[in-house]
Amino acid sequence: MRYMIRGRVIDQFTGDGIGGVRVEAWDKDFLLDDYLGSATTISDGAFSIPFDDSAFRDVFFDNWPDLYFKVFCYNELLASTEGSVLWNVRNPQTGVEINASLPSPPVCDERHIYLKIERIENYCPVKPQDKVVPPVQYGRDCMRNHGHENALIPQAEIDARTLTAVVYREYLDSGYLVPKPDKLIAADINEPAYSHRVPGTVIYTRPCQLLKIHVWNTDDVSHSLHVHGLRYGIDSDGSWPFGTEAAHHGGRSDAICPGQTWTYTFEVPDDALGAWPFHDHTHPMDTKIDQGLFGGIVVLGPCDRPPRRFRFPWHLLRPIYLDIERLERLPVLVDQRVPEKLDFDEETIIKVAPHIHLRRLKGETRQLLEQHLEFLEEFTLKELALPRPVINTDHVPVFFHVMANPEGKPVFDTDDIEELGGEADIVFDTAGDYEYFCRHHPEMTGVVHVVPGGPDPVTVTITGGPPMAFSPAEITVGVGGTVKWINDSDFHHTATSKEGAAIATHCINGRGFVGNSPTIVGRSGQRIRWYVFNLDTSLNWHNFHPHAMRWRFGGQNMDIRSIGPAESFIVESEIPPVLLLNADEEKAQDPAHRPPGATLRRLKGDFVFHCHVHHHMMNGMVGLVRARQSIWLTDDMAHEISHRTGLPLDDGTNSCPDVDPHPCHGHGTGRWEEVTGTPEVAFMHSVLLPNTQRVLYWGYTRADQSRVWDYSTPAGSYMLPANQPADDPGLDVNTSNMWSAEHTVLDTPAGTVLIHGGFSPNKSFIFEPATLAWTRVEDTAHDRFYSTTLTLTDGKAATLYGSASKSIELYTQGAGWAAPIAMPAGMNHHQYYPWTYVLPDGRLFIAGPHDPTHRFDLGAPAAAESYATIHGNRSTGGEKGTSVLLMMRPPDYKPVVYIIGGNPPAAQETAEMIDLAAAVPAWTALPDLSIPRAEQLTATLLPDGRVFIAGGVSGGADGGVCEIFDPRNPGAGWVIGPPMKYIRTYHSSFILLADGSILGGGDPQAGGAPTPHERFFPDYFDMLRPVISAAPATLNYGITFNIDTPNAADVTEVVLLRSGTVTHGFNMSQRGLECVVSGMGAGVINVDMPPNANLAPPGWYLLFILNASRVPSMGRWVRVTA
Repeated sequence: MRYMIRGRVIDQFTGDGIGGVRVEAWDKDFLLDDYLGSATTISDGAFSIPFDDSAFRDVFFDNWPDLYFKVFCYNELLASTEGSVLWNVRNPQTGVEINASLPSPPVCDERHIYLKIERIENYCPVKPQDKVVPPVQYGRDCMRNHGHENALIPQAEIDARTLTAVVYREYLDSGYLVPKPDKLIAADINEPAYSHRVPGTVIYTRPCQLLKIHVWNTDDVSHSLHVHGLRYGIDSDGSWPFGTEAAHHGGRSDAICPGQTWTYTFEVPDDALGAWPFHDHTHPMDTKIDQGLFGGIVVLGPCDRPPRRFRFPWHLLRPIYLDIERLERLPVLVDQRVPEKLDFDEETIIKVAPHIHLRRLKGETRQLLEQHLEFLEEFTLKELALPRPVINTDHVPVFFHVMANPEGKPVFDTDDIEELGGEADIVFDTAGDYEYFCRHHPEMTGVVHVVPGGPDPVTVTITGGPPMAFSPAEITVGVGGTVKWINDSDFHHTATSKEGAAIATHCINGRGFVGNSPTIVGRSGQRIRWYVFNLDTSLNWHNFHPHAMRWRFGGQNMDIRSIGPAESFIVESEIPPVLLLNADEEKAQDPAHRPPGATLRRLKGDFVFHCHVHHHMMNGMVGLVRARQSIWLTDDMAHEISHRTGLPLDDGTNSCPDVDPHPCHGHGTGRWEEVTGTPEVAFMHSVLLPNTQRVLYWGYTRADQSRVWDYSTPAGSYMLPANQPADDPGLDVNTSNMWSAEHTVLDTPAGTVLIHGGFSPNKSFIFEPATLAWTRVEDTAHDRFYSTTLTLTDGKAATLYGSASKSIELYTQGAGWAAPIAMPAGMNHHQYYPWTYVLPDGRLFIAGPHDPTHRFDLGAPAAAESYATIHGNRSTGGEKGTSVLLMMRPPDYKPVVYIIGGNPPAAQETAEMIDLAAAVPAWTALPDLSIPRAEQLTATLLPDGRVFIAGGVSGGADGGVCEIFDPRNPGAGWVIGPPMKYIRTYHSSFILLADGSILGGGDPQAGGAPTPHERFFPDYFDMLRPVISAAPATLNYGITFNIDTPNAADVTEVVLLRSGTVTHGFNMSQRGLECVVSGMGAGVINVDMPPNANLAPPGWYLLFILNASRVPSMGRWVRVTA
């Protein structure tokens, strides 16, 4: 319900109206009275306060607000009806009459303000403070801009945005001992503590004051103070070089040297009402302002109340001054009769003796003072984190500005390249490799290789995406050659070298991007008085646009206003409703018509305010107004609203919205679901068991080491196998330990699995899918800890390297292990879990994780070919990073291998590819990952040919996002999917199931208890999928076979995916290839098998059919054999 509280303030003696005073409405409550709104009386003393009980009703104890009123002129309390209720919602037409004393005449007093120019080292506008108290969180981008799709800003970008900030910090005393802790915006829940705040202060004053602003420069270069809007002489103008010099100490008003002080004097005239910026005016002015040297002075009306101060209890402050007095052996406090609790107003200064100054304190005293201040900061953080039902939004200063590290000097920089055809050229005179990025969109990266004799000129196109990219991302140019960038996108871009570069941040109040920038919390219907400043003194103008809010300006209603450099203005707006209710829902808010069963629902709506220049907003110049509204609804009403528009319930958190980054459901999305039940053992190793719907898995040392997960039902179920390796006669838990083993599926009718090595490095076992039984077989000749085992073209299994072995051993089912084959010394670095593949010509290829990589013939390994990667090793050991062989497709079945992630710095966020069908194969760069993956991750080949990666992300609240790369659409880059609930790094595993979903698990929590498994359902699970009605159980090479399907006319691809065996970030058996669709008829398609075992080594595969939208069927088990 919308009410209007009307009344008059009258002189208690004459009965005449009192105009121009402020009336505040308060609801009487048991513990903490609630502020509801205010108004200024007109000339006859009348006032009206709009009141929307839907905004405030959850703060009323009895849902029937009983209101009392306070009347102020500035900080002078003229009247309070706190002892008697004057207005009640049951009688909303009641007129309120308040008897008050007349305001005291304005006092033309002198006020002293103490500002210290000080540094904030390692200040980052997207992470201004490491020490935070919930709900504050930093390092976020809740708008999920390009490169921040997971709502997190990468650490490398945080580092590049970091600078040394310099601010005007205000102090409570003339000795600069205790900083003034007041927030810039009381309702901003993201604002850091005063020690990490930009700008350092906003000063509130009133007409007829004489301001004495004492500025002490503790920076190592000169600065000054220049104030707009007030009255002053040339000694207080602060503009270099037109100031004055004091004869007695030689200081200058326009250049306060390091360690010096200047006192600026300003009169506040009656015609100065408004918001005025102040800033440094020494050379280079723009650079110093961009470091944070600015602030605002707000001249209030005669009876406007300044913001409520943050009060330090006197029992916290007094010991600080007494400790200084004790150590310095000098009197500190001028007035020892300080009350037990200081009742600060905006002008309160703690009076200390003239000889007490921070710069004169002894080292011991300074050290103790720093300890006190650390405690005060902790106290402030905790106090400001306490929840408050309603926070005043009468004073909301917002500064639009840019922050940038002035020491950043990139090797090259194009400056802005205009959209839709803009061009820029750079000449490269020196050989070398030059990594670069776009300053406006830092996720866009590229590399220029400058070599003698290289091509000249070379053109790079900036594409609009998604995602936006430099194309090609990696180029080669000759020494002295020219690179031209052509911008084909709709946005401005730059090409800026990473070396020496800094990223500028478009800020609001020293912070950039939603989640870090101001989030102003208030109730729907609450008024906001905005003080809007533009302290970006470059060529750029900005504008101010708060969503769903309006104001009257220049005779018209508007919701956006432009603002030039160093300009400022004041507007008032109203926080919008979270939801608009229909007539029945609105009626239910009236207690007299409230339906039975209605309960109070608390809602939250986040409305952005920002500069509407696109790349300013996308580079951080955006904040939030968080509207809170409470409404009475029955369950049926809530269901109806949820169905109609969604019901945005307020969960009380300050988290980024949990959304699908691809809401229109294009390829690249999917969902995670937690698997029901307890895994019991770690998902370190996983094997997809042929001809079943089961996964065998095992992990750490224990007698019952292995488990089976059955996914034949939607929920799935866990079970024990028939026996365990430790059950074999003569073995125990330590001599049968398959932790860090290797494995492959053999070409047998039963789909037998060979498992060996690990911490029992020469022991070997087979596992039968039909009986779920382990059986010991012949030991290997050499120890095989961290080996790789795969099936060759003749059906034998080969195990490579591991432990100290420099050999390969071959296994034949029923015959055991053959004598080891020695490998050349030049390949000895492939020691642990080498990423090995069988190529279409029968040779083997080791793709890493160590550099260089090798292609070789098993019959003549000494003739191996070597291929150096771009970024070197992908792992310092043998378990970081991952690799995948792409789907091989007819007619040439070209083998392309990817290597991804890893723990060396150059590997963490990068990926590379090599085309082994090329005349001269070479590793080339793929688009960078969206986030670094320095821990163990796994690449999984999907039936549609895309590459899915997950894991390898630590240090966050969850397991990090997954990513999907489509080799058929490389320009889209690594498309971000949803995050996992649990962290999956070292000793995790991800494996493709027969239905095309992916099971993930492992990486136990502290204490060894495995976290629940999770299952990823790619986007095709929400699409209509083709169906295989029938297909042969066995397939031979080179034949044509039939697949029965009701979707025959829609089928465009048929693929085979080999049964997976995964551990330590590598699927040793993963292999996919497309078959040729040679014909189709009613309900049937004809398919040609690949011609030989080099393409599809014998064994068990999943058969999929795909439609024109690349949506796959469920997989069907087939055995491929000679």
